[in-house]
Amino acid sequence: MELVLGLLFAGVLFIAAEVFMPTGLIAALGGVCIVAGVGVAFERYDFFTAIAAGVGSLLVAGVVVYVELRLLPHTTQGKKMFNAAASSGKAVDTGAATAPEMIGKQGRAATAFAPTGLAEIDGQKYEAACLDGFLHPGEALVVAGRDAYKLLVKRVVEKPV
Repeated sequence: MELVLGLLFAGVLFIAAEVFMPTGLIAALGGVCIVAGVGVAFERYDFFTAIAAGVGSLLVAGVVVYVELRLLPHTTQGKKMFNAAASSGKAVDTGAATAPEMIGKQGRAATAFAPTGLAEIDGQKYEAACLDGFLHPGEALVVAGRDAYKLLVKRVVEKPV
């Protein structure tokens, strides 16, 4: 009986530990322990003992996780673990970087674009995406458009004389 109880207890502990280290693997290991405990109970005892062991351990694991998720967020350590802030769902104001007046301005690539990078325009650096793909640092560019978060730039093509 010690082996069965040990496996079931280990399974519950692994499932409870998943709250602290969310990977999915730890809870899966807990599930394997519970299944192994039920299997050993079925082999050594009878069907009803095995079912009672499995259902009981899953109920205990559920209660432990419920208590962790209800009480832990109110503790000092839990406040560090759980995100209590709500998202407003509004886009970030990117200000001048996406202003319509930026379209047509020329500048240089401050970093490599593959396809995003930093563009330097009028002495300011802006996050941008190159519509032409890759740009080398220092290459000339022109602002071709914008989206909600960044400028859309193109390579300046020098015309042959």
